[in-house]
Amino acid sequence: MIFAGWLRPHRVLVAVVAVATGAFACRDTTTPKELSTAGITEPRFTASSGFVTTSADRGNLGAFHIKSKAAGYDVDLKSKDNTDIVVANITVAPGGHSGWHYHPGPVLVVVKTGTITFYMGDDPTCSPRVHPAGTSFSENGGMVGIARNEGAVEASVVATFFVPKGSPTRLDAADPGNCHF
Repeated sequence: MIFAGWLRPHRVLVAVVAVATGAFACRDTTTPKELSTAGITEPRFTASSGFVTTSADRGNLGAFHIKSKAAGYDVDLKSKDNTDIVVANITVAPGGHSGWHYHPGPVLVVVKTGTITFYMGDDPTCSPRVHPAGTSFSENGGMVGIARNEGAVEASVVATFFVPKGSPTRLDAADPGNCHF
């Protein structure tokens, strides 16, 4: 009687599936061992330095379509997917940077203090995009880039992220190799 609960059929099935899946996951039966890692190199991720993000808040809008027309100003925002909005305060020390990264959705950034210099991973010339205090910029989802504080004072920004429900706001990316800092 003590073991009656353990032998319920659904628990046995789960255990058998887990063991079987584990056995198959540990073996590559379709590719010779010497070819299974051919062409794969270790990513060259860059850790952020002097870059501190503090989330102000996160909320869910679901799928949305917002049309706003007032006094000649016309805005249209739309997401067909379940969307979280995340607002964060970010500070970047002099000489600090975000590391190469991308976001799963668009980001709107307002520079409060200092200057942020942004570099794009797909720009072969690695041209700086300079954003001083009082300006703003946006990042498209999937766009690899790095934000740097190349000034002598701390830079601070407020960022608003549009991301899939529950997803992180930032994902690390490999160094694209186009910039040599």
